[in-house]
Amino acid sequence: MLVLKNISVNINGKRILSDISFSVNHGVNIILGPNGSGKTTLLRAIIGMIKYNGEIRISGNISFVPAEFSSPQMNVIDVLLSGNKKADYLYFVRELGIEEFLNRDFSTLSSGEKKLVLIAKALAEGENVIMDEPLSNLDIKNRLKLMKIIKKFKKTFLITSHELDIVNYSDKIILLNKGKLVYDGNVSDLSEDLISSVYGVKIKKVKIDGEIYFKPMEYSL
Repeated sequence: MLVLKNISVNINGKRILSDISFSVNHGVNIILGPNGSGKTTLLRAIIGMIKYNGEIRISGNISFVPAEFSSPQMNVIDVLLSGNKKADYLYFVRELGIEEFLNRDFSTLSSGEKKLVLIAKALAEGENVIMDEPLSNLDIKNRLKLMKIIKKFKKTFLITSHELDIVNYSDKIILLNKGKLVYDGNVSDLSEDLISSVYGVKIKKVKIDGEIYFKPMEYSL
């Protein structure tokens, strides 16, 4: 479980986040928002990478998948084992179907393949799994596979994304705009007008086979 109370962040004299408060429990919690809304800054505050004002309470350990990462010249298995050696990495490697990567040099993998390795590592290590844009660099097949796997496990996921298609996998939506929290609730109550105003495009809310999707309809309002 994660609880945030009145989180504010200033960087180089500029206010990036203002009084962000919400809580997340087991399940898939998605942070949405356009570029510059403060999504990555918020995750960095949670994992202790940057200073913040306010209170963050965490129950259980945390693992983190960054949006950008280095490419060390070491075997994938060594990248995995560089964390908690008692974690069952191989189980999540098999779940993601990346066993063939284990003896390869991590630096030789594609961006999407590297992302899958880091996701397997995070799934094995954390009760609270925090991911910054995990769907970036993944093809359609691996995006679908990842979201189905995430829904399968009883962990607390806090995930940032630009991808609106991810919302139908979510248990909770947290919507940021210009460093402020503008929505905190389930996907069914998130309105077309609010999400359209935040993204600056006309977005239609549709329901297909019981699942809710948000689809951009125009390039600008």
